[in-house]
Amino acid sequence: MTPVQTKSISILPDLSLMPKIGQTGYSVSQALAELVDNSVDARSEDRTLTVEIRLRQDDGVVEVSDDGSGMDEQTAANSFRLAHSSKKEKLGEFGLGLKTAATSLGKSFEVITKQAGDVEEYIVEYDEEKWLKSGDWNKHEMKVRKVSDKERSGTTIRIRKLNFSIYANLPGNIRKDLATRFAPFIETGEVQIKVNTKWCTPEPLDLKPEYYAPDGKEPIKLKLESGYLVSGWRGLLKKGSERGEYGFRVFRRGRLIMQFAKIGFTPHPEARQIVGELHLDHVPVTHNKREFIQESPLYQELVHEGGIFWNFMREIVREARTTVRKTQINQNILDKMEIQKQNIMQAIKKIPDLKEYAFPDLIERRKATKDHNEGRDELELERRDPRDIVTCVEERVPSGEKGRKPKKHHTRRTYYITIHGTKFKVEHSFVDLKTDSVLRDKTIDAEKGIHVFTNIGFPAFANTSDHVFYGTWNIAEAIAEVMVDQNLRPAEEIFKVRDMILRKAAEINRELDEVERERKNADRLKAEYEAKMKKVRELEERNAI
Repeated sequence: MTPVQTKSISILPDLSLMPKIGQTGYSVSQALAELVDNSVDARSEDRTLTVEIRLRQDDGVVEVSDDGSGMDEQTAANSFRLAHSSKKEKLGEFGLGLKTAATSLGKSFEVITKQAGDVEEYIVEYDEEKWLKSGDWNKHEMKVRKVSDKERSGTTIRIRKLNFSIYANLPGNIRKDLATRFAPFIETGEVQIKVNTKWCTPEPLDLKPEYYAPDGKEPIKLKLESGYLVSGWRGLLKKGSERGEYGFRVFRRGRLIMQFAKIGFTPHPEARQIVGELHLDHVPVTHNKREFIQESPLYQELVHEGGIFWNFMREIVREARTTVRKTQINQNILDKMEIQKQNIMQAIKKIPDLKEYAFPDLIERRKATKDHNEGRDELELERRDPRDIVTCVEERVPSGEKGRKPKKHHTRRTYYITIHGTKFKVEHSFVDLKTDSVLRDKTIDAEKGIHVFTNIGFPAFANTSDHVFYGTWNIAEAIAEVMVDQNLRPAEEIFKVRDMILRKAAEINRELDEVERERKNADRLKAEYEAKMKKVRELEERNAI
């Protein structure tokens, strides 16, 4: 057997690793957020942490300063060691944030830090050009400087030789981004962040307070299958975002990881009012803290359709969907439904076959007539019976601004239909029945009548723009059901009666459409005639002169 020799080798990283770690695709805001993370980790519990970011366009310098606890000599030295971190359950847990963020922003930076009570501050510098020429992983310079202010504490990171340009709108964009990312800390007063001369202020969301009083934010405290707790809140915007800016802001240990995350529901125009905030401290993130590890079982249990969180979100998804669909049922739709309801009533009046469902005495009379008049048309009695199946009561309703004398009136029609000798009022409404399984429902009451409800929560309702069709169909079918049920007739007659009503209503609708076309044509001919007569008069006046 050939002997195996063992040797020791060096696996110190190449010097080029230091500048390479900054090539992670950070935006300027993301890189600055990494530096703010370190400041937040260094805050004191008994006072507000102040972080000031300065973007100096004149000399091309970016500076991030805080008044946190600062670092001692050993901690300052370790801050330059790649992947070294003594932080547990904090934002900067990977020991890469400062180095990756600073080197992504510029080719040169220095860290100046001091703890309260010390008379010395520590300065560690990095310059990419010098490092690549003479850098040493085992030896790096640290400067120690005496200071007069013994009680001052904090850390400043100053970055030069920038990899980006400081344009006019950049401070404002960064301010807005950091306000969102660190909103939980800012809103509780734990942290305040200034970019150049202005403070970061989280933009308030315009929420619907009626969804959850008093501020529209419904608290979330939900235990998952794994036993971990999801906390935060959810709510509905008064107006849904047209740009996809809806969903959850997702935080881990107070640091924004995901913005506009569609977790617990499917992205859809009907869900664009859903917003909220989730805190997922238990879900692991990638080393750059820009995203969760999606393959993690802890992340998958949260986004899994059919899981606890997904089921928890069903209620608000339905509420958002209902809100959107209610806006689709505008006055124009309601006016068209009134016309269609009128057509249905006219159709029922014109179908002789339906009289026997209205007046049960006709059945006995028809039997007697048939026994004594062999071969006579069985529908003759229905045709000659003077009673109407449908009656209409009209009342004038004032329409005007509240508290003012109405300038005009409109007519409200209430339709009554006789079924098995009983008069029922017929009404229709578009409502959310809180179920996906039925297209419509109805209530029947001797005094309140027949009220037909078209379910705007039914999935197919969202897939058509012809909401009037659904309403018309539902009214006809509901009336057919009551006719058959009240007369104790076989259930299969429901579809026969419904189809008779819909066919006759369609005929009436076509007739009305034809009348409307004729009216428009007559108006057009009249306008043409009047225009020609005007020219004739003008010619006559000109010639008379």
